Amino acid sequence: MKNNLTIILVFIGFGVFGQNIQIDTLNLKKIGHFKQSQNDKMNYPIVNSGNNLIDSLINFDIKNKFTSNEFTSQSIDSTLIKWSDEQLAYLDFKVTYNKNGILSLNISGEGCGAYCTSWTDYYNYSTKTGKSLNIGEIIDTTGNFKELIISQKNKQYKQQRKELKKRLFDKNHPIDKETYNWALEYYEDCQKSFNIQTFALYPDHLEIIDNCYLPHAIRSMEPYIELKYKYSKIKKYLKIKN
Repeated sequence: MKNNLTIILVFIGFGVFGQNIQIDTLNLKKIGHFKQSQNDKMNYPIVNSGNNLIDSLINFDIKNKFTSNEFTSQSIDSTLIKWSDEQLAYLDFKVTYNKNGILSLNISGEGCGAYCTSWTDYYNYSTKTGKSLNIGEIIDTTGNFKELIISQKNKQYKQQRKELKKRLFDKNHPIDKETYNWALEYYEDCQKSFNIQTFALYPDHLEIIDNCYLPHAIRSMEPYIELKYKYSKIKKYLKIKN
């Protein structure tokens, strides 16, 4: 594989919400195909809590999940260099929650081969144990709250189908019936395969993530599903402090 990245560790601490969990930035300098790109963000998160065991557990779990376990035994910088293989055009992250012993962050990337594809992955950890957290450790999903999520998700998919159908009759940019049916198939698959395990925490709300990625040719028809819940509204279901 060709190595297209230079690794520079930039110590930028995100003292989010007054906590002592620091998130450093591993800066990947672009060379090769994307050296002249105007979008110069190539930032990857490194957790630095001061506890080597906790840091190792979190950092390597994120690294392996983000790179689909391709180089599990190798260091973070070596993995990113080999995994990107001159096709990574953009990389950045956001820390959305960092208090009460919980870290929630997401990493967004864009890879370019025959065409460019962007995505965002979400991660949640206990900074006390270093273990990845599932949604059931954050909120009670055994009853009414889960039913609420499913109900709102179904309503939004119904509305998104209506919006898609309008495009059949758009005077300026109509879509043909074949393309419409193609997109509908993906809507159906996404709705059926939806689960509540992908989520993000924010200072005042919890968000369940429903990403429905469509093929490049119909990417503009991806449904927009928003499932956000303020802690104040779902307090009786919460298992964490906020």
